[in-house]
Amino acid sequence: MGIHDGHRKRVFEKFARSGFVGLNEHEKLEIILFFSIPRPDTNEIAHKLLDKYKTIANVMDAPVYELEKFPHVTNRTAYLFKMIKETASLYEIEKCLDKKYMTVPEEFGTFFQLSLANSTVEKMMAITLDSRGRVRDSGIIISEGDVSGVGVNARALMELVLRSKATEVVIAHNHPGNIAFPSKDDIEVTRKIKEILASVGVILKDHFIVTDDDYCSMASVDGLNKLFE
Repeated sequence: MGIHDGHRKRVFEKFARSGFVGLNEHEKLEIILFFSIPRPDTNEIAHKLLDKYKTIANVMDAPVYELEKFPHVTNRTAYLFKMIKETASLYEIEKCLDKKYMTVPEEFGTFFQLSLANSTVEKMMAITLDSRGRVRDSGIIISEGDVSGVGVNARALMELVLRSKATEVVIAHNHPGNIAFPSKDDIEVTRKIKEILASVGVILKDHFIVTDDDYCSMASVDGLNKLFE
């Protein structure tokens, strides 16, 4: 066993005892690097990555072409970072999907942010519910592109409502690179959707605006909450 093998064994043992709790930032990154860099000293590589990017989150967000400039960091390692990031999002989304009831803005906001925040194009998504807040269908894309430009896909929305036998609907769309606050177009689209749903006796419960790190519940904003009465 070489010197690096002994070091890896010790770091793994620390992780086995308590996970990432108690580990230094560079040790956490080392463990990830073990799975794609079999032999070289990952301690030094982890330190160099953190010197540049400061946090593991920033390392995972870094472009592949930048990461590949570091010694021993190959395409395989760069995409391992991306896969871990996507897996973490998938884990949280599927935990939300498993909920049988969603009733408060925080539950909807978290679900929509996890589902939409990383999208580079505008998407509109819907969750359908019964009158008790029981989820009938969730995470369904009903429009894609510039929401204000392409309008609402009324047919897709109605098919979703009828298929799920919903009595209430919560919608959301993302603002790539912008603030999580509704525009005039968003307000107008909300009115249109409310009218479409009301025509078949379904209530529009809320409309969320989502960005990479924030969300806004229109039904919780003074003045806009009247749209949902």
